[in-house]
Amino acid sequence: FHPLRCQREMFRLETTLKVLFISILFAFTNLGAAEEVERIPVKRLFTALPQTSLATLSTATSKDAVVPWIVIGSSTGLLYHYDQQILDETQREGRDLHIGNADHTKTVIEAGPYPLLRLPSDLGSTMYFLGDGWTHFTIAGSFYLTGERDGFARAHNTGLEIVHGMIVSTMFSQAIKRSTGRESPSLQSEERGKWRPFPSVAAYGRQTPKYDAFPSGHVMTATLTFTIINENYPEYSNYIIPIGVTWVSALAWQMMNNGVHWASDYPLAIGLGYVVAKASTQMGKQTAKAGEAASNRTIFLPTDFDGAPGFMAVRSF
Repeated sequence: FHPLRCQREMFRLETTLKVLFISILFAFTNLGAAEEVERIPVKRLFTALPQTSLATLSTATSKDAVVPWIVIGSSTGLLYHYDQQILDETQREGRDLHIGNADHTKTVIEAGPYPLLRLPSDLGSTMYFLGDGWTHFTIAGSFYLTGERDGFARAHNTGLEIVHGMIVSTMFSQAIKRSTGRESPSLQSEERGKWRPFPSVAAYGRQTPKYDAFPSGHVMTATLTFTIINENYPEYSNYIIPIGVTWVSALAWQMMNNGVHWASDYPLAIGLGYVVAKASTQMGKQTAKAGEAASNRTIFLPTDFDGAPGFMAVRSF
């Protein structure tokens, strides 16, 4: 490649991706549609946490979840076997594409030594920002505020369900991360990363990347967000699913490129994000009569893979 031409092409790609990212992010605010859907009370964001958590556990421990677990386990094992080669090749590609292997997000808001908001400054950090909590809170807020402004119950519910699902999925992912203690590529002390199960709270907080690689919280949250949107707007599936797959794929690739995750950190993250999302959307699908608990009428069962290996689905009866 001619260096100057390569720089121009990378600038165009970076600009295009940033414009696309912003366009997609705020295009979700236009998905509202007037229809008969019961609005979820805001308090359910917290009061439904036990219900959604138990529903997720019920799904994961059901006998019907055996096959999905086999797919998740086997794909994780296969990727783990090739983790180092996949990582090395991904980072080589990143350097060849002049994206680099470092995280260039910049802190714009901080409280003392703690960064509160980091924003992207180049192509690589934009791809990484696709999984940032601020991104998904912005998507959730866009839906919720649109619902409040225009009276769209579906948008209102979608926003609450995304935040609700983020809370539940984070509890599960943190429990797994702190139990497995897998080393991130950026700090690897041995091939494919060392595993240090059950680190102390102080050790985990002091040097988090030494312990928190498995599973990927970013991929889990991105999967959860797009699953909830797709559940609430199935008529837009032809757009939501391709965007979601592209979004998660770009994010997953970049997190290997900048040394945050291994490829084998992803199958469980995708499955967890999906099943928590399906459980979270039951808040909006259960129309309870006055004084009646909607959760008593819901059964959660894994039913299919929706065309994606390792995905577990939830069905309400």
